[in-house]
Amino acid sequence: IQGIPYEYVEFHDPRYPLIVGGLNAQEDTIGYVQVRIKKHRWHRKILKTSDPLIISLGWRRFQTQVVYSMKDQNDRMRVVKYTPEHMHCYATFYGPITPPNTGMIGFQNLSGKDTTFRVCSTGVVLELNQKFQIMKKLKLVGYPYKINKNTAFIKDMFNSRLEVSKFVGASIRTVSGIRGQVKKPQRDREGSYRATFEDKILMSDIVFLRAWVPVEVKKYYNPVTDLLQPDKGSWEGMKTVYQLRKERGLKIPINPDSKYTPIERPLRTFAPLIIPKSLQAELPFKATPKQKKKITTPSLTTTRAVLLEPHEKKQLQVI
Repeated sequence: IQGIPYEYVEFHDPRYPLIVGGLNAQEDTIGYVQVRIKKHRWHRKILKTSDPLIISLGWRRFQTQVVYSMKDQNDRMRVVKYTPEHMHCYATFYGPITPPNTGMIGFQNLSGKDTTFRVCSTGVVLELNQKFQIMKKLKLVGYPYKINKNTAFIKDMFNSRLEVSKFVGASIRTVSGIRGQVKKPQRDREGSYRATFEDKILMSDIVFLRAWVPVEVKKYYNPVTDLLQPDKGSWEGMKTVYQLRKERGLKIPINPDSKYTPIERPLRTFAPLIIPKSLQAELPFKATPKQKKKITTPSLTTTRAVLLEPHEKKQLQVI
């Protein structure tokens, strides 16, 4: 056998047996692997996208960064931030090419000091490819600065005319539910564009554009070399964000815009409906506005005295 590191001979421990195996010619390459994965029911925490995960797959053990996703009804792979609690999902990572239907086991660390259940996920290889298209939602927000009937000019959604040209023809929507379409970038303001809507919108409306952007799976592949260490349980790979914050005593950064605040909307007063007299003359009597004069003198119902019967007075005294 050739190519064995000298650390293995120097720090050899007979309590750790060595199983000699072989790989096929096509298994020497490294690419993107997609597996169907499920969080182990005995593991306490759910798994987070882009967190490092130690995977035992075939003859190899390595650490990589996994992107979890779910398949929509239109076969689009949509990124999920965390793994489902009691469901399977898809996981894509950068690692050695392994034949489909090969089982895998995932760990978050290999230290023997952890008293909890270490196996965090199990799965099976589904597909191999040089690139997988995984998408995530992107919501862009804009505000109108000029309105002409059903045409409006939107600002603060894009930064340049080039970005607008990529979204020409995309569907947009206001908070009130009026649908529209991106038409053409404008020259007066950088990043503004002209859009048409089903109905006339207001200056107070907010315009949304829902888009999808691809997510890139990071090319991180770190083989586990714990047998080359003097202490077999001392191997450490990339740490999670939670572990780094816990070691350094850092708090979770809080974005003020992400806090829930009470919504305060000013009360809008609408102008009264005014129908021209020429139109009132053509309307039927049932549809004509009935304008009653305001009563200035007190009416009879407020000024008349109420005389009670003797039994009614007794009832009031008891009450």
